[in-house]
Amino acid sequence: MESINIMQRQRKPLIVDLNLKGNLVVVVGGGNEGLKKVNALLTQDCKILLVSDSINRQIESYIKKKKIAFKKMKLKDVNFLTKYKPFMVLATTDDRKLNRKIVEQAKKMRCYAYAADDPEVSDFAFGSVINIQDTVQVAVSTGGKSPAMARKLRMQAEKVFKKLIKKEDIYQIKLQDFARREAKSKIATFPERKKFLYGVMNDNHVKQLIEDGNLKKAQKRVIEMLGDMT
Repeated sequence: MESINIMQRQRKPLIVDLNLKGNLVVVVGGGNEGLKKVNALLTQDCKILLVSDSINRQIESYIKKKKIAFKKMKLKDVNFLTKYKPFMVLATTDDRKLNRKIVEQAKKMRCYAYAADDPEVSDFAFGSVINIQDTVQVAVSTGGKSPAMARKLRMQAEKVFKKLIKKEDIYQIKLQDFARREAKSKIATFPERKKFLYGVMNDNHVKQLIEDGNLKKAQKRVIEMLGDMT
């Protein structure tokens, strides 16, 4: 999921973890800013279409590897967007007026819209994200007021969080994901599933297996615990 700040009317940011899985995201602009947004989206299991008249080498590599789709186009207007049904549109060109037009068109199409150089018209702002083993993400945001300061603070905080979050925490997160999926088909109600997941987290046998780095045996222990409940 992509962590973003939804901009509310009072301009107070609300940090949410948006599920982009399977949805189409259109990135307009193939420069450095477009590359940053593509890199952020590549971890989200969404469909990415980049529209631009030129691209850099890294984006070209992504296209060749079929990680993203590409439409080469000289951007004269924003009508090209109506050919697609995007969930989100990101305007990252070096033309501020064009970016604003792209955002306006996206909003008419009832899409989430973002302009890299214009937070005032954007529906959300990207946080500066600390990514720990593709499992834990911590976002530092200034609500679009100062991306430079968000990046600086993220670099400072990253050192702390990478020491704070241990290997056992990562294994426990992965085990909880496994346990939640297994429990859905066997435990009828949410309160009961929640109780079970806390039981897994606090189980001494599970804790020892996690400490030993044996995730597979910990998963077997989860299955045993589920069997005892049914």
